[in-house]
Amino acid sequence: MKIDGIQSADCLVIGDLNIDLVLNGLRGLPELDKEILAQNYSVVIGGSGGVFTAVLSRLGVVTSIISKISNDFFGSFLIKELKKNGADVSNLVIIDSGETGITINLSYEKGKSQISSVKLIKSFNKSDIIFDKIENPRHIHFSSYYMMDGLKKDYLEIIKKLKQRNSKLTFSFDTNDDPTDTWGKEIYEIFRVIDILFLNRKEALKISRQPSLDRALARLGSYVENVILKLGKEGYLAKCGSKTYRGYCKNLKNEYFQDSTGAGDNFDAGFIYGFLNGFGIVKSLSIANYVAEKSIEYMGGVGPEEKFNKIKKNFKIF
Repeated sequence: MKIDGIQSADCLVIGDLNIDLVLNGLRGLPELDKEILAQNYSVVIGGSGGVFTAVLSRLGVVTSIISKISNDFFGSFLIKELKKNGADVSNLVIIDSGETGITINLSYEKGKSQISSVKLIKSFNKSDIIFDKIENPRHIHFSSYYMMDGLKKDYLEIIKKLKQRNSKLTFSFDTNDDPTDTWGKEIYEIFRVIDILFLNRKEALKISRQPSLDRALARLGSYVENVILKLGKEGYLAKCGSKTYRGYCKNLKNEYFQDSTGAGDNFDAGFIYGFLNGFGIVKSLSIANYVAEKSIEYMGGVGPEEKFNKIKKNFKIF
């Protein structure tokens, strides 16, 4: 089943899309046979790919997502919310069986715990991508490598096919967490053929098998031209070409904190916004950092119009 949409997009996302149920204001971790209370909850667009798609669309880049959902209540909700945020949904794979994925996010100021049921997205595979219907985007973003079981063996072939259609295509990659804690070395073959790699602190240390961020950056930077490590409220550390960049957040006290869900995906979207608009590394990193900082002030990964109005006002570029 295919649905109507914009079709022509500047950025195409290939990755995960699911519901996020976010619970915040929690005072402790759940214990077996005990109940804890949350201050409030929110049901929103989830999945690293889904949040990235919605945020980048709201920043002004026409963005389409290829992912797999069910023709159920949650699937219909995601389509409606993506459209509301200006994203193209014409490439979604929608099936009548199975259940649209869901992640329960237990949100705390210092981090979050997540419980996911994403069987359908794990079944997403190369055959779900109709290459002839992809209308020559400028950039491809891959999300949640360790969640996409059906795609793992095919990333190199997918990138090769897309580059054959357009040699100027650029690629970014956000691995996200590995629930199995395996962190397989085969991922380095993919690193050789992408342009931008986004990782958080844990992912960088685990994947590189290095004891420090500096050494992790050096190793990863020998494979990927642009490596960007997201450090939460401590900002970012990046190696782009031969230069290293270090940026910091202004809101070190997490003032106005509501929820950190999707903050890393907001950072990715902010950087790709700058990258596609030719703003250069420094400005793109600055935009990314600010978008991520604004993200924590609102529930869920995407956030309301108010959030994007603040971003527009701060940079005067949208």
